[in-house]
Amino acid sequence: MSLRRVISLIVIGLLLGLAAPQAAQAGRPGAGGSGGQSGISCSLPRSDAEALVILNNYYPGYWWDHTDLTIAVQAHPSATDEQLAAIQDAIATWSSVLEECFDGLITLTDVTGSKRQTADIVVHYVPTAGGVVFGGYALCGDHGCPNIIVRSDLPPSLDRDPYDPEYLGWVTLHEVGHALGLGHATNLLESTDLMGYGWPDLGDPVLSQCDIEALAFVFAWAPESAEPYEPAEGPFVC
Repeated sequence: MSLRRVISLIVIGLLLGLAAPQAAQAGRPGAGGSGGQSGISCSLPRSDAEALVILNNYYPGYWWDHTDLTIAVQAHPSATDEQLAAIQDAIATWSSVLEECFDGLITLTDVTGSKRQTADIVVHYVPTAGGVVFGGYALCGDHGCPNIIVRSDLPPSLDRDPYDPEYLGWVTLHEVGHALGLGHATNLLESTDLMGYGWPDLGDPVLSQCDIEALAFVFAWAPESAEPYEPAEGPFVC
């Protein structure tokens, strides 16, 4: 197994371990579904994800009760312009995709640098975070995600170069997906979907139609103009 694959296997800090529940959920007839998703006005590439885990099913309160989400970046002083650009480009990608796919119903606004409001989602760039090999993880809680952590520099004992900005951007895309409420692809190691672990060994990550349809599943209350309610039981079948 390559070092990159090992790194990818620890991308999110889901400390309870979702691999076994994902496999069980994926085999249950009728779990989730991709048909009839209302409120989606875009057509993104299809990926090889079979289904996506819904994080609220495992972590109570891990869902949003509003759709005008804000996000901010808190970066270590050593961050380079290229690293910061990669992180903020990842945020801009999610922001534009949400705007396009939900016609402005679900938005993600970058408020980095603003002192007048606390962001719903905070991305912390810490080059040497943690004592193990990982690209990033999302520590989200009850209707908030203040602790996305992405890193670039591996432990010195591994004698490896830091992640390049492109890979750092991919990790940020993945973790923001978690912050929005998406879990991993159930065919975790084989999928190059953004929410899988197959990239980059099997190809570049794909922000897919399934990712957007799963978000419509998570935010099902929004197009109904209903009072917010938690997502239904998943996984969401692609």
